[in-house]
Amino acid sequence: MTPRPYPKGERKHLVDAGRDKIIAAASEVLNLDDLSAFSLDAVARRAGVTRMTVYNHFGSKGVLLGEVFDLLVERDAFSGMPALFEAKDLGAALDGLVGMLGRFYDDNRQLMLKMVGVAGLDPDLDKVLLEKNQRRRRGIEAILGKFGAPKKPAVERSELVNTLDVLLSFHTFNSLAGPDRTPAQVVPHVRRMIRGILGERSAPARRR
Repeated sequence: MTPRPYPKGERKHLVDAGRDKIIAAASEVLNLDDLSAFSLDAVARRAGVTRMTVYNHFGSKGVLLGEVFDLLVERDAFSGMPALFEAKDLGAALDGLVGMLGRFYDDNRQLMLKMVGVAGLDPDLDKVLLEKNQRRRRGIEAILGKFGAPKKPAVERSELVNTLDVLLSFHTFNSLAGPDRTPAQVVPHVRRMIRGILGERSAPARRR
């Protein structure tokens, strides 16, 4: 006798639950293990499923990595992006973006350091990192598109996006933080630098 198929809604729920379980396991592998050890096999073992199950859900390590970083970015870094477009001006919007990224880099600093350490060694990871960096850049471009470029920036207008992107990168936050501070603690300093690039005075001190 052929088993009765799951109702469509129930089947979708089971599939989504399976994906969520695998993504959670992948996050644990990224945070707990050597990044070079990240593989479909490693994720399958931690999730308690077969490698084929992981493959059927995601198809490749690169796609799975992308899903994990999408979860991190949507949950942490860019979950507040819509609110930035309600800011009173460009400076305030970028202040908000600096704060969000500072928190994200703070929460994921060890993972980001691992990623930096293997950059250029893993094509799948490099592809994911490139996409995530482009997302940050698109966020900057969207904010400039909403509020317009500053009237007298401290750099050439053609270099404005590039300059802001560098200042908002993990490398900048991590370098400024050094061994004694956290990325969140250098948020005010990054805000002041960006205000300087915009050709504005620093905004009054604000709570992160």
